[in-house]
Amino acid sequence: MFRLLLSLLLLTLLNPLVQAQVKTQTLPVTQQCVTMEMDSLLRARHPELGALNDFERELQQRITIINQQMKSGRLPAAPVITIPIIVHVVHNGEAVGAGRNLSQAQVQSQIATLNEDFRRRPNTRGFNTNAIGADIEIEFCAAVLDRQGRPMAEPGIDRYNGARANWNRNDIEGVLKPSTYWDPDKYYNVWVVDLNEPVAGGGSVLGYAQFPSKSNLPGIPTDSPASTDGVVIDYRSFGNSEKGNFPTMRSTYNLGRTMTHETGHWLGLRHIWGDANCGDDFCDDTPPQAAASQGCPIGQVSCGATNLVQDYMDYSNDACMNIFTLSQKARMRAVMDISPRRSSLLTSGVCGSVVATIPVANFRAEAQQVLLGGSVRYNDLSSGFPTAWSWTFEGGTPATSNEQNPVVTYSQPGVFGVRLVVSNAAGQSEPLVRSQYIEVLNQGLCTDITNFNGTPTILRDTSRIGYVAGQNGRRVQAVSEFFANKLGYLNLAGAALKFGVAKAAKGATSESVVTVTVWNGRGFQNGPGAILGQKDVPLRDILADVAANRATTVTFDRNVPVSGLPFHVGVSFPYASGDTVAVITTKNGQSLFATSWQQNRQGNWLRYADSLGLNVAHDITARVGQKSSVQVAASSIFINPGETVTLNARGAGLYTWTGPALNATLGPQVVAQPTQTASYTVSGTGTDLCSTSAVVTVNVRVGAVTATTPLAEQALQVTPNPSDGQMMVSFSSPLRGVLTLGVRTVAGTEIVQQAHQKTTDTFQQPLDLKYAPSGVYFVEIRMGEAVFRRRIVKQ
Repeated sequence: MFRLLLSLLLLTLLNPLVQAQVKTQTLPVTQQCVTMEMDSLLRARHPELGALNDFERELQQRITIINQQMKSGRLPAAPVITIPIIVHVVHNGEAVGAGRNLSQAQVQSQIATLNEDFRRRPNTRGFNTNAIGADIEIEFCAAVLDRQGRPMAEPGIDRYNGARANWNRNDIEGVLKPSTYWDPDKYYNVWVVDLNEPVAGGGSVLGYAQFPSKSNLPGIPTDSPASTDGVVIDYRSFGNSEKGNFPTMRSTYNLGRTMTHETGHWLGLRHIWGDANCGDDFCDDTPPQAAASQGCPIGQVSCGATNLVQDYMDYSNDACMNIFTLSQKARMRAVMDISPRRSSLLTSGVCGSVVATIPVANFRAEAQQVLLGGSVRYNDLSSGFPTAWSWTFEGGTPATSNEQNPVVTYSQPGVFGVRLVVSNAAGQSEPLVRSQYIEVLNQGLCTDITNFNGTPTILRDTSRIGYVAGQNGRRVQAVSEFFANKLGYLNLAGAALKFGVAKAAKGATSESVVTVTVWNGRGFQNGPGAILGQKDVPLRDILADVAANRATTVTFDRNVPVSGLPFHVGVSFPYASGDTVAVITTKNGQSLFATSWQQNRQGNWLRYADSLGLNVAHDITARVGQKSSVQVAASSIFINPGETVTLNARGAGLYTWTGPALNATLGPQVVAQPTQTASYTVSGTGTDLCSTSAVVTVNVRVGAVTATTPLAEQALQVTPNPSDGQMMVSFSSPLRGVLTLGVRTVAGTEIVQQAHQKTTDTFQQPLDLKYAPSGVYFVEIRMGEAVFRRRIVKQ
């Protein structure tokens, strides 16, 4: 968790499996935790992790069992758990005990503080008399054996010269951690660094942590990436100034509670306010509160309850904190039961004295179900410090390996076994054979996925105006459905959305559109992030689909590259008088995974579960595949009779077209001049495809046939369109003089402005938008009072 100066940072940062803490303060420092944002980024980078809610579901099941056993008196006495720590002291060449190169005494003071807090130890700051206060019965020991099983000169300390004064999160995650981490199945990794993460208004980050993970769902690994597992703490907040003279420590955060807070996250605890206004931290005995606390406001009331500001998972000052609750204990102990990487720490043996024994083979795979052609990483969990590994992979490539953690590709369907033998100087292990361990799927390379499984429902909005999943009195801008993409599909060809309400002020002649949008899942808590693709759907089409009780199908202008990562599909709403649509959802409570999201009037994305208390899924289906599909796009979807419209196909090698008034029937681009509404079908061959055809409809207005395209469209051409950002602008006109070439977003923001001198009838200028985000833009030519525009799509 990051502790920062600005508590608003939690609402604006968008990235990994980590949590940080920030507090606003009138004096020197503020602290804030951004573990939720870091969690989102890590899951976006590693879609195989699944959603945080998958882990939450299994965790809650285990907690329920523990609570039932406690109430019945049948809970066996839990032994005190001991977790071995390795502290990576990251310095810049200072002498031991100076500056960033913390002394052994300072490290020992922090470990002692952890034990006081987690054991609710009497006569220490970690003790409390609160009725819900708990002895977590977890202790921490400084590892006495290194990675080779050798005794360490300084138990629990790995000193590392990073050759730099300070570090930001990107460099910590991408450079420092991968090059310094010790096996997280045997050690609790803690990096103590000079954190350079300033925030607006002053202050800096104090630390962050990585959540545990676990799921038995097909295609979901048992744990998160090994190279990032652990916590990061700023060196000025690591240790306890009451246990020694440690001059580098900053006031207010000098009693070791940053480490206690981050360790709580590392063991699965959420912030006490649930990272939302009166949100849920999944612990029944922690009262709800509106937001993070600052200072030590004992007696503070919010959300109808007196806040537990003394809880270690708040943002209170170090001196204020002294409580973990009974429910938090049950949660952490459940994590130690179900999270493999956490539970494996209990048998690592690195706090003991045995150095060399015959090893015992053990391993797990990051996924036990993969698509054909997919890869699996194997993690060695063998005890006894092996130095050699001998793997055999049935049905895999390679068939054998001597690497510790190999990656294996499966190119044939079936169910396959794995064998491992490990050895060291003391001898060789017995073989560990897991039969029928990996399932390789032959189907599903092209498929439809949906979260909808319930009763079709049209939810009225709480504002009593409009609908939850449509236009409403709260002016919701968009709704989306989250897809975890657990099997790592690469392409999104289209979607089917079931609307339950559709109204148009102009009826079947309406030219209003609803924009179906695809976002990546890299926003806050896996919310919508950047736009990956969009498609305007005529409201008149949705009217017809609702009347016929069928879904509205959408084929995107190109294969949307979801790249094996989580994504969202949803609808952006216009607010035209008399126009209304609403997406069908399940009944409340029929979805347990908080996959439905909405974008509020201010542009912030919120889960229905957090903002409305609704657990529903939208009736939205995504058409995904490992292969591409034929896609089609039209330069205009509404034209006058006889006007020219350009049709572009993508995704295949060879194309054949059918439809009225075409200038050609072959090739990726054709031109049509329909005199009435018409549909055009393009079929593709020449490559292996999920879908070999696509259809686009051009809506023709009622009226007299015109022989030409409007002047503005004739004058200004942009090719290719759609494009990857490299395009040519051509403008034909007898006008001469100063010409302004601009590009605007759909919101009207100008991102390009160029001045040119036009001296001939035809003006041509290359335009480079390759670094602009994917989406819809408008190219604009201005000459005097004349303005010419062309809609373009950047892929």
